[in-house]
Amino acid sequence: MRKIILELVTFSLVLVVLTYYVGAGSNNGWPVYRGAWFTIKYPPEFEVRPSMKGRTSLEGYDSAFFIAPGGEAEFYVFSPQWSGDPTDIALNPMTEEYASEKVEHKGSKKIRWVTISAKNRSYLRSLVDTETELNTRLVFGIKYCNQEIYDKFKDIYLEFVNSLRQYSD
Repeated sequence: MRKIILELVTFSLVLVVLTYYVGAGSNNGWPVYRGAWFTIKYPPEFEVRPSMKGRTSLEGYDSAFFIAPGGEAEFYVFSPQWSGDPTDIALNPMTEEYASEKVEHKGSKKIRWVTISAKNRSYLRSLVDTETELNTRLVFGIKYCNQEIYDKFKDIYLEFVNSLRQYSD
């Protein structure tokens, strides 16, 4: 059963990536979060927690967490000017383990899909990490406690992902 859930999550994350590259979204009423090198829209009831200070900017952050009311779900984005290491989402070997991982190479892109599970089974974190030969990196993530919560927030998460706008100097 757990393997089926993980396969569904992996498939859903593939859809997230495809939807991101196609572009869509109807989140016009959402507030805009301004990172060091990106903007992203998020649901107005979510709490924003900036995380990693921008490495190549005097102002703003390269990553942020967006937490649903009651902590049911959590969205994540890491979008630095160039590449970088999203240490704020690194696996904690004391409390977490890899549940699944898949790496795909598409032209100059390396896309890594990862699902991390809490050892006490209290949550899962699913990440899509995209790196390019042009020294860029983009990571999206969603944290949820079970498939029901994932399904509840999936469409909102896709809108969140699609609202990202990256910029440079």
